[in-house]
Amino acid sequence: MLNPDLDTAALAREFAIDRRVRIPDVLDADTAERLASIAASDLPYQLITYVDDRSIEIPPDGFAKLTREQLEAMQRQIGANAANGVGYLYEGYRLGPDQAGAGDDTAFLQSVFEALNSEEMLATIAAITGAEDLKSADAQITRYGPGHFLTRHQDHVGAGQRRLAFVFSFASDWHPDWGGLLQFFEKDGTPRDAWTPAYNVLSLFDVTHVHSVTYVAPFAPQPRLSLTGWFRAKPW
Repeated sequence: MLNPDLDTAALAREFAIDRRVRIPDVLDADTAERLASIAASDLPYQLITYVDDRSIEIPPDGFAKLTREQLEAMQRQIGANAANGVGYLYEGYRLGPDQAGAGDDTAFLQSVFEALNSEEMLATIAAITGAEDLKSADAQITRYGPGHFLTRHQDHVGAGQRRLAFVFSFASDWHPDWGGLLQFFEKDGTPRDAWTPAYNVLSLFDVTHVHSVTYVAPFAPQPRLSLTGWFRAKPW
């Protein structure tokens, strides 16, 4: 799955500076192309958002079951939450140990999930980051279209023992004016810098980093596609 030419020693030195690193050409070319193609296909994405003080996932046919009043009320609440720095709105397709569905794409995604959780992958990530206690990874394919966002937050939550966040990006020729940037912040909320989506690039960072995904502009001509998740100290 990983590009065999990665210089883990050099990447480890870079990561040690600020507990984050951006790795171009991270996957072998065939894996990157296949993942990008699947992410852009008609996956049964669920709309993932935050309303009524909880995370909800709406399946592809879920909107047909909502009235116009319910949709408008949901949109108002999502906007109100975001105005107060809380919430998210994007499409996701979760990978797992027992991937649902049939066909070649499902089998391939199952192999990707297994590769993320393999001893080889965990050892490589440990060599880059110094995180020697990694036991597993969870992941989802995410699609951010116009109007989607993820407000400022940390990924450090105790229950899942998350250690490192990762974003394998599959956005070709992305223009920063389209939004969808991985934005980093100081602890007090002061903006630091932002990483633009790119093709076959891994953003890997410690879960204590405060970050967001900036609002994707209405005029963005393509979705922001990626494989995201966390390397964890807790086994499946």
